[in-house]
Amino acid sequence: MDIYVKKAIIHSFDPGQPEINFSTSLMELSPLLLDYVTKKVEKVYSDDAKRGTLSEDNQFLLNINDDFIKSSEKVANFWREEFVLSEAQKMNDLLFVEFEKDTHLHFAFIRMSLRESFAHIDDEGNIKIRKTEKNLPGAGSAADESIVINLDTKEYHLIEKRIKYNGKNYNYFSENLLAEKPDISINHAIRAIKKTAQAVAKDMNKDDFMFSSKIQNAVFNSIEEKQALDPEELANQFFSDNLTARLNFQENVKESIPETLKFSEVPTERMEKKLSNQKLSLSNGIELMVPQSLYDDADSVEFIQNEDGTYSILIKNIEEIKNKW
Repeated sequence: MDIYVKKAIIHSFDPGQPEINFSTSLMELSPLLLDYVTKKVEKVYSDDAKRGTLSEDNQFLLNINDDFIKSSEKVANFWREEFVLSEAQKMNDLLFVEFEKDTHLHFAFIRMSLRESFAHIDDEGNIKIRKTEKNLPGAGSAADESIVINLDTKEYHLIEKRIKYNGKNYNYFSENLLAEKPDISINHAIRAIKKTAQAVAKDMNKDDFMFSSKIQNAVFNSIEEKQALDPEELANQFFSDNLTARLNFQENVKESIPETLKFSEVPTERMEKKLSNQKLSLSNGIELMVPQSLYDDADSVEFIQNEDGTYSILIKNIEEIKNKW
């Protein structure tokens, strides 16, 4: 992913203070800090990100203009008005980044909850361990909350966390700040598909391991080949011989995935890797991991259902066996 960071600034939010502590100047992006900021932005483009497109008159978007520092202050204040309702507030640093990606200008808002940690202190030869506050998370960790907006297309990627207010949990960022209902993330979409398909199969008494493997195989192929999840197409694969089941699946999954979900600008490598092997846990304690490319290959592995209801697994044409431990 090619990201060219142009500007960055960081402000401080302390729930005990009436206002945000605004920085007055941009960050000096040394190679170390540039790497940190870039990795934080890259983390927003994940399979946990929700996605959508903002309208030109969106109130959140109207806070962003050509003055990057002023824009960061406006967005920070806009965010604070909603976040202060949270029942569990912590100190946060608010990182704002202006960057280019694929020749498009982007604006990023990244909230990072500060942490307590222990540090090695060398006091004139006397080594001590002290607890330190206001520590930023590491470069490799995802931000607590973040949004990246393509300022040309108005498309956004959002990582959000719910806040608790009056005993209830709210997706305050998408519901209140953006006033949008974004597409669900890849991870949530896959979970919704699996849960819905298994529920429909259970009503048909077909929710066995073979059906679960069929779900995984279909989802894996859709992500790998089409970079998308189409509920109708998946329904045809899951329940090819049962029209009622196909319609039930599409109707029940529609609330989460109303139409084809495309994965534009979302790296799918991690999800593909996770789905690329069928992992089977057998009742006798044996565990098997079968690559998707071999799972349906009768010359490599065969699943046999015996007359007594038990299963046998036949693994074929093995040239070499190694003991890995």
